[in-house]
Amino acid sequence: MEAKLPWLRFQRAFGYGTTRSQKLLTRFGHPSAIFEKPLSQLARSGIFTPVEMRNLAEAATEEAARRILDFCADYGCDILTPDDPEYPQRLREIYGYPAVLYVRGSLEGLDETLAIAMVGTRNITDYGLRAANTITRELAEKGVAIVSGLARGIDTACHTAALKAGGRTIAVLGCGIDVVYPPENAQLEELIVRYGGAVVTEFPPGEQPVRFHFPIRNRVISGLSNGVVVVEGTRRSGSLITASHAFAQNRDVFAVPGSIFSSASSGPNYLLSQNAKAVESAESILEEYECLIQWEPRQEEEEGREKIISRKLPSSFEESEKNGYNDGRRSQKADRPAREELPAQQPLPAYLSETQQKVYSLLAEGGVQTADYIVAQSGLPIAQVLAALTQMEIFGLVRTHSGRRFSL
Repeated sequence: MEAKLPWLRFQRAFGYGTTRSQKLLTRFGHPSAIFEKPLSQLARSGIFTPVEMRNLAEAATEEAARRILDFCADYGCDILTPDDPEYPQRLREIYGYPAVLYVRGSLEGLDETLAIAMVGTRNITDYGLRAANTITRELAEKGVAIVSGLARGIDTACHTAALKAGGRTIAVLGCGIDVVYPPENAQLEELIVRYGGAVVTEFPPGEQPVRFHFPIRNRVISGLSNGVVVVEGTRRSGSLITASHAFAQNRDVFAVPGSIFSSASSGPNYLLSQNAKAVESAESILEEYECLIQWEPRQEEEEGREKIISRKLPSSFEESEKNGYNDGRRSQKADRPAREELPAQQPLPAYLSETQQKVYSLLAEGGVQTADYIVAQSGLPIAQVLAALTQMEIFGLVRTHSGRRFSL
């Protein structure tokens, strides 16, 4: 457990999934190279900002890290760092990988399993519910691990469908491992853990769900997966942020087509115009991964399991409404935690890559800029600039104008 202390301290000092933390890891190689030096020497180096030095002195102490270790031991939560062989290999491949991953349940064998993220709107429609249930069930029956975010709506439907099909599902939280959000999914969390899945987060214990956590969380959803399926969502929904992370991480992106008259399908329909693959059934996804499917049905506990899950988790949309599984459709009370939304525009959002930040900074100068101007000012190749602009448009940060012109 001692080996985990530098990573815990590093996360407390430099945050979650930022380009800054990635640059520091590239420079120092390992967090221990930072913490073996006295604070006075770190301050004289000129590498760290005043805020970072304050974090190093106050929040990132060894005592604070040990308190987290002790809490997780009592809570029954595992802590994985990139030094651990159990740390998911797919996450090691992404930019800004989590320094620390808190896990309830098991991620064993996930690297050898086809994992598909199923994401979408909280404001689920009957069409979206039917599509999510059908596609997830068919995938889970073939041994595919289903990854999602435990949010209301599509996420809840997909976790539930995977469990009912006897499959494995992974929930990625935008809060601490000990914080249940949304609160009505407490029972669903326990069933995910009980039946071979896992609940994971990079946020430390006690961290509450706030708006800017969710774009950060979404990169982990796509990072754990081979591909991402967007079932429903608007052009500015969190599910399109997940899809943009998937594009940037070289993951496959799939979208469920919908009516041009439905705002809930505007996001997936847009992704289809950006070369996402249309999903008509689970077969549309599985045919991309024929060499990875190694499915053997498990018989030993399925009868009892089906009865428990069917009894505890509602199978119809109407029953879900009665039990609050989809009350993201209802107006949110003021005293509830912040809902999962796109963060307000601000200078250099932390979840952007270095290339995206360069492009964003030029657009932040104001007005409408041409792609050629951005290329000339940034020194980046045109292909990288256009890719960054497309991804930021999916994020909802950039507007496109005629003549290949762009603005914030």
